[in-house]
Amino acid sequence: MLSAQELEEAAARVFPAAEKLGLAPGHVHFELVPAELVQTLASYGGLPVRYGHWSFGKTQQRLKTAFDFRATQIYELVINHVPAYAFVDRSCSLAQALMIVAHVSAHADFFRHHRGFSHLPIDMVSVAARHRRQLEEFRQAYGHLAVETLLDAAHILADFTGESLAGTPIGERPDDVLGYVTLNAPRLLDWERQVLSIVWEEARYFWPQQLTRTANEGYATFFHSKILRELSLSPAEHWETAHLNAQIVAVSPPQLNPYRLGYLLFSEAYHRGGYPELFQARDLYDDAGLVRAYLTADHAIQAGLALYRERDVESVPRLAPLEDLKQQLLTDLDRAGLPRLVVEKGGSELSLRHLYDGRDLDFAELPFALKLVAERIWQGPVAIYTQRQRIPHRVSHNGLEWSDQVV
Repeated sequence: MLSAQELEEAAARVFPAAEKLGLAPGHVHFELVPAELVQTLASYGGLPVRYGHWSFGKTQQRLKTAFDFRATQIYELVINHVPAYAFVDRSCSLAQALMIVAHVSAHADFFRHHRGFSHLPIDMVSVAARHRRQLEEFRQAYGHLAVETLLDAAHILADFTGESLAGTPIGERPDDVLGYVTLNAPRLLDWERQVLSIVWEEARYFWPQQLTRTANEGYATFFHSKILRELSLSPAEHWETAHLNAQIVAVSPPQLNPYRLGYLLFSEAYHRGGYPELFQARDLYDDAGLVRAYLTADHAIQAGLALYRERDVESVPRLAPLEDLKQQLLTDLDRAGLPRLVVEKGGSELSLRHLYDGRDLDFAELPFALKLVAERIWQGPVAIYTQRQRIPHRVSHNGLEWSDQVV
């Protein structure tokens, strides 16, 4: 069981080495917490004072189950904030803490320098706390059910807020579906628009993290390895940190390990141009950009990349040329693998278009999702023009009836 003093000692050893290598993490406030609390924080996106919603509890239960069966463990969680907050699992050893603190220092440096985070609030914990108070006031004034059903509908659209660019107002871009309905849904009350604005603001905060998971974890893995080499480790510390690192970068196909892939890509950047190119890659690239710039055939092999088919009973890898692997990986990583929707028109009917990339929408979930958006937000018919198995479809719901037509 790690003590607060031991964590401070680990930070005192790690941070000078990190700064010597060129990192500038700034001040990081560390908190030692139980493993269960790390899981809870992760389920809330890392914001300890975020508003409550059943979907966060569902995520927490999934994380707890994975931890109970030793399928995964979250050792730390870093909040993009000034100062940065880092929550560390207190069950780790002192040697493990050295690697964890090194990993945290690189995460904090990544948040401070990557262009995708430059326009975000530096006090998001305070912002989230304000949002939570507002929603509690709305629950008291308008009823728990009214607020909860509105949040359910808003969360369906939370991944469709447009490219997260500095200074982009809400609802200005055609791909900002949530922003558009927040401003233009004809029958929403003022407090309901405020609820949607809260979901929109928090979704924009989390969006760069979704786009840079491989880059962020790979960068932190690259630098925790570099930092540990700068420290005078005992034989026991060498063994424990090597064992933990092996677990972190282990390949388990068909699942992609973002730690390993990101580590290999940043290693390639370092190999090509040293720290100047590596730091430039940190500043500029999201996951897809990093793959485009640095993926090689050797990396594909080392990361365990292969093509798989969902319909196969067993996960049998199919070897493929690098360009085919790269294209599939880019499809999975670009825009965090989420579909692209744009607003075509509003009015009595909200019409959206799915920018089809060969992957079908989930037609099992679509009727329920569109029904909730039609009932609770637009309060009128909502339609999506899409394709199913490359055949054009128009799907819609008016709150009472589902329609799926070939067009």
